Amino acid sequence: MNAHMNGQETVQSESLESRDIDQPLRGYIFIVGVSRSGTTLMKNILNQSDWIAIARENHFMGHLIGSEGMRQRFRKIGDLRSDQNVTRLVEYIYSKDFNRGSIFRKASSHWRWIIRRVEPQILTEKILASDRSDRALFSIIMQLFADRKGKPIMGEKTPAHYRYVSTLISWFPNARIIHMMRDPRGIYISEVHRRQKENSSIPYRQLKYIPALMNLYILVQTTLTWLESVRKGMRNQQQFGKNYKFQRFEDLVRDPEGQIRELCLFLEVDFQEAMLDQVVVKHGFQENQAGFDSGAAERWKYLIAGWMDAWFRFWFKKELIQFGYSTEPVQRR
Repeated sequence: MNAHMNGQETVQSESLESRDIDQPLRGYIFIVGVSRSGTTLMKNILNQSDWIAIARENHFMGHLIGSEGMRQRFRKIGDLRSDQNVTRLVEYIYSKDFNRGSIFRKASSHWRWIIRRVEPQILTEKILASDRSDRALFSIIMQLFADRKGKPIMGEKTPAHYRYVSTLISWFPNARIIHMMRDPRGIYISEVHRRQKENSSIPYRQLKYIPALMNLYILVQTTLTWLESVRKGMRNQQQFGKNYKFQRFEDLVRDPEGQIRELCLFLEVDFQEAMLDQVVVKHGFQENQAGFDSGAAERWKYLIAGWMDAWFRFWFKKELIQFGYSTEPVQRR
């Protein structure tokens, strides 16, 4: 994926075929991790590079609820070796039923981007020209975004895809996986804050009327998903070595330049100053603030209940130590 800028200006909209610069070969980057661990921040950082286009969530591989994965839903259309089924698939993607999603969630944000920005005929032609496999469909939806941005390295960020890294690497052997890591107590507090502002999906739509029950639900959800993510991530790192990197959220917001430079070495792309130009992401405590919110690394300490802190320290003592997080009780000021 080695990229050399040579003073070229950022290209935002032209196709790759029209670019007259020394560009790297196509590559793939995937951002995974538990929700609220900094995956959106990482996407925004990488998208400031002249070479990288990371699409938003698509849940193609799967979701925390397996049946909510797009490839599982698409298989119901039928065998895509049939041109007629390809047409049916594209019609479904652009339909109101698809955009409405399921009782659990709306269509993921990248699919909404495709519906707004890509003509159905273009998507149809790309699928018809491919081998029509799951891998081909996944590659196409990333390529559509990368080509629109005029960038050769494509990728996407879907947190739940940490469950499917083996498949990602088998499909794209030279891909780089960035697994965002954050103290589970920080994730919990951030998720509570988010759901206080956004609670339109099941079960949050019902739980918003019982805040204590919502907090308990988020506590259990965070416990289960964080532990699964860590265990799968450790196995992935052992198995895929140079392709896989844990990135601590806390390190990133405290030392953005140092961490991004190190990350660029892992990705084999040049560091660019523009990658430091960030705005605090949606649902953050300092939403729309320019720069990196360094306070996000420890803000949870002043917001979490004592018994919840004890809960996480009890269940995750080994993992907290392993990733450099404190296991001492929170000392309140």
